[in-house]
Amino acid sequence: MTNADQRRADILTHLIAKKTTVATAAIRLDLTERQVRRLKVNFEKDAIASIPHKNRGRKPVHTMTDELANAIWKLASPTGIYHDFNTSHMAHMLAKDQNIIIGRSTLQRFLRARRVPLCPQPERKPTDRTRRLRKASIGEMAQIDGSLHDWLEGRGPKMCLMGSIDDASNNVLHLRFWPTESAAGYLYMFRDIAVRFGLPASYYHDKHTILRSPKKATIDDELAGKVPMSHVQKVLHDLGVESIAAHSPQAKGRIERLWETLQDRLCKEMRLGQVDTLDQANQFLVQFIKEFNATFSLEPISAETEWVEMLPGADLDYLFSMQETRTVKLDHTVAFEGQIFQIKSGSRTRSLARKVIGVRTNPEGVTFLYDGKKRLQYSIVPERPRAQATEKPVKAVTVKLDDIQTTTKPNAGRRAFMFAKP
Repeated sequence: MTNADQRRADILTHLIAKKTTVATAAIRLDLTERQVRRLKVNFEKDAIASIPHKNRGRKPVHTMTDELANAIWKLASPTGIYHDFNTSHMAHMLAKDQNIIIGRSTLQRFLRARRVPLCPQPERKPTDRTRRLRKASIGEMAQIDGSLHDWLEGRGPKMCLMGSIDDASNNVLHLRFWPTESAAGYLYMFRDIAVRFGLPASYYHDKHTILRSPKKATIDDELAGKVPMSHVQKVLHDLGVESIAAHSPQAKGRIERLWETLQDRLCKEMRLGQVDTLDQANQFLVQFIKEFNATFSLEPISAETEWVEMLPGADLDYLFSMQETRTVKLDHTVAFEGQIFQIKSGSRTRSLARKVIGVRTNPEGVTFLYDGKKRLQYSIVPERPRAQATEKPVKAVTVKLDDIQTTTKPNAGRRAFMFAKP
């Protein structure tokens, strides 16, 4: 018996001997009078045996078995495959891949009891900031960014993961690996989101020159009311999507925290999936995004949506592409990127000689020609073969100086006379 049990037995003994009242005993035991009466009945019946709880010394029904503990320890130990996973991620992977259902807090107590390090978070300097509330409706704002990181942990080259997250629901809208952060990657992202969800009201991003032109407006631009725009910025402007540039990484904290989570979880899951190439990584992302959203997505404040659906039959190559202009020559050809494009007469209804047409390149690198919004058909003119230059044979030159005679090649200079025989 513990000291508390001995104290309870003494109080109940005094109660039975009528040396104290039920109300006083209830106050001293910090129980209700009804509970004290029930304890008194049990004490009169079983004496001291009624004081300890009946489950004391018994093994709980839901306790972890030795077999289960050994299985978890084999996976979570310093030599196990989950040795550097945090407890929340480890519990998720145990349920997903090992069919072991265990709560995060239970797993954390299990690991702490065996002195397993639990991936401590880096210390951050306190800053004075104001929290920005989430947008109320889905599609009201989408945050976008690219993260260049060693995603394959040395098994392959460094890659840039370009993605987008909905501000209202925390739903990952797009993830795709690219060799580097590029305009083609952003255009591919915008097109993918537009096809699957629609156009958002705004995109929130950093001040990368791909997304925000660093050029300043000239006097002519200011007089004409033009603002210098990057290719990606021009696409968003034409689509009617607001482009908002953040002044600090903390301002777009949703996407920054997404990178922090993915650099922990995604790297380790790709390691378990034996992903070693960029193509394999993009295939892996398909199922990963579904499971990630099922775990981390939130219910938006408002049930309304701000997504604007694309019109049926919209020309995606015209809307989501790099934009250039070229002047058509008299023979209806256009020079672009070192190639000559011959515009076919069947695709135009008028002469385009000396006219300016649009040249657009989609994210896959395919080039399209447009007269306004009408697509023009073309063929690539084969490059004209160039004649190969041939070297002319060098003729010997005879030089005569009094009785000294020698044979030498042009440009031999005075050195030939120095070694002439008399």
